[in-house]
Amino acid sequence: LFVSRMKQALSASSVEHAWFIDGDEDHCLLEFKGTKETGFDIDVQVYPETVILTAEGWHEHYDATQPLEDFVAEMRGRIRDMLSPAMRIREELSLGVPFRWHLENWHAGEWKTESTTGMFFYPWFGTKTEKLFTNVVLPPRGQHLDFG
Repeated sequence: LFVSRMKQALSASSVEHAWFIDGDEDHCLLEFKGTKETGFDIDVQVYPETVILTAEGWHEHYDATQPLEDFVAEMRGRIRDMLSPAMRIREELSLGVPFRWHLENWHAGEWKTESTTGMFFYPWFGTKTEKLFTNVVLPPRGQHLDFG
């Protein structure tokens, strides 16, 4: 259902993307190109019961829920928002080495972390910095119009 709905939505879109079948043929891959230099690419792995989203070092597994139509709509919306400035990846670095990534959503006038992925081993005592990745492939949706 996810694949058919995404193909339908992308057929009338100018968003750069590509579909692939994984080498072991147990799932498919959908890749989106983010905004050059300031953005991030999005990889979507679609399994029969799970969708995995990956961007920079961040990733999250989303197990399919019922009703399936709602789950697919939620995944489509999340990917769509990741292609807009309404969502971003905030990357934390220690001594210039990336070690933690946050998927953040613009909501009610501030950035809210939806999900975090991190490394356990990294230069703990090094100087910490951050880098932000934001796409402008699509404009923000209506609920994000207060985006500053």
